[in-house]
Order: sequence, then C-alpha cells, then structure tokens
Amino acid sequence: MASKKYIEARDNLIKAIDLANEALLRYPNGKDKQKFVYDGVSYTELEWMIKWHNEIKDRRLNEEKKYETLQSLKYTIEDVFTYFQEGAGPDVNEFWRLIKEANLPYERENKLEKIMNRGRIRNDIEYDYVIDTIVPFQQEGILSNDDVKKLNEMIEKFESKRR
Repeated sequence: MASKKYIEARDNLIKAIDLANEALLRYPNGKDKQKFVYDGVSYTELEWMIKWHNEIKDRRLNEEKKYETLQSLKYTIEDVFTYFQEGAGPDVNEFWRLIKEANLPYERENKLEKIMNRGRIRNDIEYDYVIDTIVPFQQEGILSNDDVKKLNEMIEKFESKRR
C-alpha cells in the first residue's frame, strides 16, 4: 500500500494533468496544426501531448507497488511540468491560472530570475533554457530590454568558456 503522502502527491499530479489538458485544448497555440508520425500513427502536437498526459495518468493510477515512491513521482512531475515551466503563451498562462485556482501545491519556478540574480549561466542545461526562453519571454513582456542585454552578455560569456 502506498503512503498517504504519495497518494496525495499523485492525486495532485493527476489533477494538474487534467488542468494541463484543459489549458492546451483551450489555447492550442498552433499545436493542432503541426503533424508528425510517432509509432506509425500521425498526430498533431496537441493530440500527442494530451495522449502522453493521459498515459502518465493511467500509469500512475495502475502502477506496480515498487514504483509508488515520492522520488519516482518527482521525476514524473518534472516531466509533465517542463513545458509549463519553460514555455510561454496563453496556454502556459492558463495552466498556471488553473493551478492557482485549484489550490494545487505547484508554483511556476522563475529559473531565469535565479540565473539573472546570479549573473552567470552555470551549465548547458541553464544555457539551453536561456536560449529557449529569451525570445518568448521578451515577446510576453516578462523580460525588459535591459534584461535581454544582460542575458545576451551571459550567453556570450558562457559560449566563450565552452570554446
């Protein structure tokens, strides 16, 4: 039998997945047009994300006892939340609004703020994150022109160290 803490965390994740699907369906953001083939089946990005979320829910609800650990659940939470932590747009904003409204114990982590406060990019993961988010965050008004300038300087410094 899984612990109470595990069951509560799992149930919160399942609610978050339902809210993710709701936000994605409400604001498909172009994900309903782009087609790709996975395992011989054609999907739009939207269809694939919802299918993947539902598979995670099913797996977590019917998993083997040995996998019912908070540590394994943390990896799943990280997988599900990556898009919503790193992305920008109406679907992402709607997801976080729904999470807050549902009073779920998740918060949007501002990794960019941590990097900017530190004043440098530490590793390839942070570098990729900055590269992936700088333009959408600027477009969303999350980053000022000064922030973008500072981040570009950090990117340059990091790239020169990698050479």
